[in-house]
Amino acid sequence: MTNIFIFNNASRAAEYGIGTYIRQLTSCLQSLPDTKVSLVEMYTDTKELSISEDENGICHFLIPSLDSSIENDTYCRIIFYFLARNINISRNDRIIFQFNYFQHYPLAMLLKSRYVDSRIWLTVHYMNWGFELKGNVKHLKIITADGHEPKDEQEKRVLSSYLAEKQFLHLSDAVIVLSSRTKNILTEIYDVPADKMHLVYNGIANKAQNEESVRVRGNVRRNILYAGRLEETKGLKYLIMAYEKIADKYKDTYLLIIGDGNFQPYLEQSRRLQGRVSFLGKMKSSEVEKLYRSAFLGVMPSFNEQCCYTVIEMMRHGIPIIGTDSTGLAEMLDATPDLRIHIDEDYFDEDAFVSQLISRLDLLLSDDDAYRHASEAIFKQYKERYTLDTMLNGVHNAVMALHTNDSYVVSKDYLPYIDSRMIALVNSQPGIDTDFFGIAGIGIYLWWRVMHLEKIDTADSADQHALIEEHLIYYLDWLKDIMNDGPLDAMICNLLVRMWKHVFCPTLIERILEHCETIRESTSFPTEQEILHNALKICVCKI
Repeated sequence: MTNIFIFNNASRAAEYGIGTYIRQLTSCLQSLPDTKVSLVEMYTDTKELSISEDENGICHFLIPSLDSSIENDTYCRIIFYFLARNINISRNDRIIFQFNYFQHYPLAMLLKSRYVDSRIWLTVHYMNWGFELKGNVKHLKIITADGHEPKDEQEKRVLSSYLAEKQFLHLSDAVIVLSSRTKNILTEIYDVPADKMHLVYNGIANKAQNEESVRVRGNVRRNILYAGRLEETKGLKYLIMAYEKIADKYKDTYLLIIGDGNFQPYLEQSRRLQGRVSFLGKMKSSEVEKLYRSAFLGVMPSFNEQCCYTVIEMMRHGIPIIGTDSTGLAEMLDATPDLRIHIDEDYFDEDAFVSQLISRLDLLLSDDDAYRHASEAIFKQYKERYTLDTMLNGVHNAVMALHTNDSYVVSKDYLPYIDSRMIALVNSQPGIDTDFFGIAGIGIYLWWRVMHLEKIDTADSADQHALIEEHLIYYLDWLKDIMNDGPLDAMICNLLVRMWKHVFCPTLIERILEHCETIRESTSFPTEQEILHNALKICVCKI
């Protein structure tokens, strides 16, 4: 049996793309044989922790919000202890923890430290720099370059979130990306190994009753549709600016805006277009469906997208879409590249951006052949790439990859983070026990890493090997300082014998070994799995 736990957040994002994704993902996973799906739902309206099972056999772990409304380490630990008491699995069961938010990294670490054979699966729906920098990848590369010092508060925030995201990505055993552009960014900038990433586009079931979803111009009102949050990165300001310039030319057009957010700046901007712009707010999916059926064309002038469900819905209805070449949105318009608006990452010019938008609107509103071609192409792309069946196949392949690659304990690109934690403990020398969960375990892990890195012939591994060896000397100094407090733990003595046989600081080790009651290399030295499991537990312990 495979037990898959999906972590969700009852937040604004859950009401939009991530919430839709989780519903679709749940449907996909339920079709897998011998699989049990559970939903861990945070910040619910419930007053206490509870567990229930729905009519589809899905177990729901409901976690109420805290007064602070912050998903901090304390909140993650509450969830961990609740789950640890209530996850009941058989010895041969597999566990997969599927995450959708970067702020849940502390929870993922806690779960990994307890369920060492589990697999961590992270789906990348967003990266915080995308909001801060409006999707500007060139600026991100500058901020994250080696030696770059942040020049302002924004760059500090971007660098901080980048490092936190990178840590979670490296912990993960599988990373689902929703666009090839994101996969490239994670490979080039976040150093995520390509072999643990899976490109799985979002998918929506085709609810249309016929294959002919292609639009035909008629003598009816032509609605230009925008659907999304009302915020700066979505580019709504530029759409209104462009529409104001063509509204008189195309008097049969109307701009419909769906979504919530900060209405005020857009209402003020639209005053000169009274009667031609409608702000419809947040709507039920059934109501939005009616608008899709009546829409003439869609516009998504966004600076930061992954795999937008709004765009997929427009594709499914054969609605031609004008969008940008930013992040994941560019490849969603592969079928209609002439409808992309270029974003200049070196020097963004509002007038040039609006001019591009006007030219695309002009093309679709004035040229019947161009309109029909765009409608046909976009609907064909939906059927080839963005159906629920295609998403289901991608999800199944990702899960199978996790099943077939179970020979390791923790993702190899996460080991440097464990190194850093152990090195930090050596430097701080806290007053902890000398047993395996304490000082002995720290030394045993660091020595295991030295032996592990000796087998890897790269410049980075050589540098890391030298760094750990340096701190192993500090570790021996730590032992020398505490050995007068009493005999050293037998496991420490065992470790020292191994290090001495490897001719590592033999003189210093010999002096320390004089304080060991028994000098014997035990055959019960921890295995690699035990060493790594213990190291994970030390990492999450508040020392």
